[in-house]
Amino acid sequence: MLALAAEEAARVGAEVHWPDGRQAAAQVSGDARMLRRLLRNLLENARRYAAGTPISVSLDPLPDGLRLRVEDAGPGVPQAEQARIFEPFYRPRGTAESGSGIGLGLALVRRIARHHGGDARYLPRPGGGACFEVELRSGAPHTTA
Repeated sequence: MLALAAEEAARVGAEVHWPDGRQAAAQVSGDARMLRRLLRNLLENARRYAAGTPISVSLDPLPDGLRLRVEDAGPGVPQAEQARIFEPFYRPRGTAESGSGIGLGLALVRRIARHHGGDARYLPRPGGGACFEVELRSGAPHTTA
């Protein structure tokens, strides 16, 4: 996952943070193509909505998997919309006219995370911005990523 995160982060100019000396724990059994799509969707959303603020990716090993966070210091998601952002075709107010995306990115992120024994959620960042947190469990069904 560290290699996937580094590749995808480089595409959008994001920084990757990983606890020192724990790279060996970055293995998650799963479908590498799907996990790349999960990362790409989160990073592309951050690039689109973070208003030019820095984007960071962090990976933290868990006893039975991995926690991934994509964070930015943009405007975040209004509280009234937070419960719906993972629904297919849902778009925050004011974004429909921009023509970018159709509202499937975060729904796909959650579906991929659940396929890999985990889940995805949104957390407001202290001081402003967005944090999308994904947990992936080891022992998921496909190849190693």
